[in-house]
Amino acid sequence: MGEWDGQMKHLVGIAREDFVSWLVEGAHFDKELSANFATRKRDGDNLWQIEIEEKPSLLHLEFQLKPDENMGRRMWEYNVDAAIKYKLPVESVVIYLKKAGHPKAAPPYQLQLPNGKVIHTFSFTVIDMCKVKTKSLLQRGLKGLLPLVPLTEDGQDHDAIEYVIKELQQPGVKKAEELLSLTYGLAGLVFEQESEHDWLQRRFAMIDDVIEESWTFQEKKQKWLKEAKSQDLLLLIQRYYPALLQLAQDVCNTIQALEELQELFEKVLYAEDEEEVRQLLLSAQK
Repeated sequence: MGEWDGQMKHLVGIAREDFVSWLVEGAHFDKELSANFATRKRDGDNLWQIEIEEKPSLLHLEFQLKPDENMGRRMWEYNVDAAIKYKLPVESVVIYLKKAGHPKAAPPYQLQLPNGKVIHTFSFTVIDMCKVKTKSLLQRGLKGLLPLVPLTEDGQDHDAIEYVIKELQQPGVKKAEELLSLTYGLAGLVFEQESEHDWLQRRFAMIDDVIEESWTFQEKKQKWLKEAKSQDLLLLIQRYYPALLQLAQDVCNTIQALEELQELFEKVLYAEDEEEVRQLLLSAQK
């Protein structure tokens, strides 16, 4: 899911309580659990312990972009694994973030014998964000869900975006700068027309100071700077030491810290020969 995955991980990370309140009536967030099961080839997105009427349960939440014929079985397998591991009942929800073509697995998921006898019936919830009424989401009063507004039925309307910005700039809103940054990021993923991109950029440019304080923006900024510095290093290697280009690419993929990349660039810049550069790259790769 690329950029979508990063945006949604950030959002649920700061708005778990609001997601739980939205998805499970009367429930409250308790704690996050591991969605990694040894029997699964693919980790689940989110698994949380929640409380319903002061009794523990689980909420399994998946985000999806493309239609998946096997979604019903995937949700059933995660549900069963989680229930067995934690010995608690599990509510399973899949949220489609953008309009997706069919086929799309619809609940309930049933497992049948060859003679047609149903031996398992599994209920899960499917939410198509493009079909969610914008007004209904706004009326819930859950500030952590406001970045989802651009994904809703009428959420790309300028008035809807203006409402979200106004609400998130109210005094006392927790993580307001993060939520504004995420609203901008998600809107940018669904606004398709160039004129809409221009309007979005102009509108959020008015609150750049707030957005730049958010850790989501700072994280993106670090990513951009690292990509730029990686490109600088690769161009330097390609020009003067082309035989080491593949090794340099591997090193750039390995280094996480911008400072380390900057230090390596400076050492390569002042290296005396190819062998010295090779040793610098091998040392950085370790």
